[in-house]
Parts: sequence; structure tokens; C-alpha cells
Amino acid sequence: MHVWANTNFLPVCLLALGGLFTTPVFASEFSAQIKNASLEKQDDWYMLDADVEYVLSPAAKEAIESSIPLVWHLKIQLKQVRYFHDKTVINLNYDYKIRYRALLNNYSVTNLNSKSEKKYPSLSEALDSLSHIRELKVIPVSALKKNKLYEAGIKLEFDKEQLPAPLRPTAYFDSEWNLSSDWYLWQLKK
Repeated sequence: MHVWANTNFLPVCLLALGGLFTTPVFASEFSAQIKNASLEKQDDWYMLDADVEYVLSPAAKEAIESSIPLVWHLKIQLKQVRYFHDKTVINLNYDYKIRYRALLNNYSVTNLNSKSEKKYPSLSEALDSLSHIRELKVIPVSALKKNKLYEAGIKLEFDKEQLPAPLRPTAYFDSEWNLSSDWYLWQLKK
């Protein structure tokens, strides 16, 4: 007797194949998510305050536990809104690295721009320190024109190129390594 002669086999195969093509694809649940951000005038500067939630994948947590550092770039843009073409006023980049130091049994968070480093006893405390950006100098008040509309935006971009070479190919194709945020945009009027 042929396999196709079994009338139960064909519907089961079609149902299984149909499931392959109708399975919904969801966005990665792992990323950095910007919850809120603002630029506040303080003395002669606009200062950035932002809150971020980091949701690391099992692969990213395993990498940290193996002393592989993870690097994010905080990108800050401020554009003057105009009729035909917005004008970029600032484009800043701050780089942050988190890593586990096995010999010291602690986690370090390094601001790669200023080379300042802070140590934490747990991964959750290290991520919490990265989650609250406070009073980061962005632009002098005098650089913005009065009565003009500006659009501010921030994004956290995970740097896959900072991973060790053997891990990079996997990181480019595995959704567990999509740890960047979307742009968070808001308007500012001087």
C-alpha cells in the first residue's frame, strides 16, 4: 500500500505545511526600549534625561557571563524643523560598555567617551545604572534660535561589531542579538 493511499496522511501533511506558512512572526522581545526622554533647560545648557529598559536575551546574558563585553551607542540628534529640509543642529554619540569581570566577581559599566567606570555586584544593578540617563549635557541654550521648532531624538544602538569575531555571524542573523532601540522622538520649542 502506498503512503498516499492512506487518506489520513494527506490532510495531516497539508495541515503541517500550512502551519509553516501561517505562523506569525513577532518582533524580537529582546532590546533596549526607551520609555521616556526630555531635554530640560538648566543654566546655560539643555540636559538630557531618559529612562531605558534593557531586556537581554539568553544569548546576550550568556555572553556577559562569559566575560564578553556588550557595547551600546547612545545617539542623540536635534534637528530644526523647516518647510523643505530639516537642519541637523547636533549629532552626538555616547558609548557605553557593560562586562562581567570573573576574577573580581563584579560587573562594570564604562562610559567609553570619558573612560569612567563603575562597578556593580549584579547584572541587574549594572543594567539599572545604564537605564537612567540624568543631566547629560547636550547643547548650549544659545545654540538654538528663539521661536523655532526642533525635533529631538535618541536611540540606543547595540554594536555587534564589538563582539568577538566568531560570534558576529550569528549575531547578525539571530534575533536574540537585536538589542537596539527604535528612535524616540519628541518636539522642543525655544
